[in-house]
Parts: sequence; structure tokens; C-alpha cells
Amino acid sequence: MENEDKVKRKIFWFYWIPLLFWMGFIFFMSSQPHESQNLQPLIRQHLPDGFVKERFSWIHFSYGGSEVSVWKLGVPAFVEFFVRKGAHLAVYFILGCLVFRLLRVWKKRPAVWLMGQTVLFCLAFAVSDEIHQSFTPQRTPMFADVLLDTAGALMGAFVYDGTLRIINRINMRKKTFS
Repeated sequence: MENEDKVKRKIFWFYWIPLLFWMGFIFFMSSQPHESQNLQPLIRQHLPDGFVKERFSWIHFSYGGSEVSVWKLGVPAFVEFFVRKGAHLAVYFILGCLVFRLLRVWKKRPAVWLMGQTVLFCLAFAVSDEIHQSFTPQRTPMFADVLLDTAGALMGAFVYDGTLRIINRINMRKKTFS
């Protein structure tokens, strides 16, 4: 019984707490108005317009019903768009890793089940995050961001699982040759 309590404490401190901290970080970042996170003045100051226009003026596509291009947005907003969307992927990649990591030790299930649960959890969290943003000044909820967040979470879970499999194979080989 005492050993079981140690395991539960370890799961709480090393698996739940990092996940809850990261979810709190995402919530905090979503609480910030766009103006407090505006990267455009910094981009305008450090990145020459000509550099971006020469290399990326051919890029144009629709995201969330709006055109994304250097010509439509201007260089600072165009670059900021990719920084922000990259941040969505990265933040939810980490969330996917943390959720998968927790489920792996908490629920002894096959990787496919863990992936599915991770994606469902992160999808629900992304939806709630976009709803939360609808109450934040200068922020707009976007379904496209939910899809991007969910893709980041899936990649995170997939990479975490794949890394564990590689580490396990390496350890098995070491044991075989020892």
C-alpha cells in the first residue's frame, strides 16, 4: 500500500503538475490581448521588407477565410502570422507530449488508444481555448486554429511515442549485447 502511494505521488508531481502548468500557461497566453503580444514593431525594426518580398511574395493562401500574403497583410503582419501559427503548433506539440506521457503511466493501454485519447483531450482543450479567446479583447476565435492545435498535439504524441520506442529498442540491444 505504501509503494502504491509513492507511485501515485510520483504520477501527480511528475506527470500531472507539468501538464496542469502547461495548460495554465496556454490559458494565460490566451488571456493576453493581441496588442500586448504584437510582434510587428519588432519585425519592422529588424527584418528588411525587401528581404521578405523577394523570397516570399509568391506565397498566398486562405486561412480562416482571410488571404495570407505579403501583399495583403504587409511584411510585418505576414511574418507575424507564421510566427503565431508556429507557436500554436509548438505549444500544442508540447501539450500532446505531456498528455500522452501522463496517459501512458496512468492508463496502461495500447499506443493507439493513448493517441486517440490524447487527440480528443487536446481537441477539447483547443476548442475551450478558442472560446476563452472570444472573451479576450482584440482576440478572435478561429476554427482553423483548433485544427492547427490538434495537429500539433497529434505530432507531439506521435513523436513522444516514437522516441520511447527507439529508446526501448536501444536499451534492448544493449541488454542483448551485455
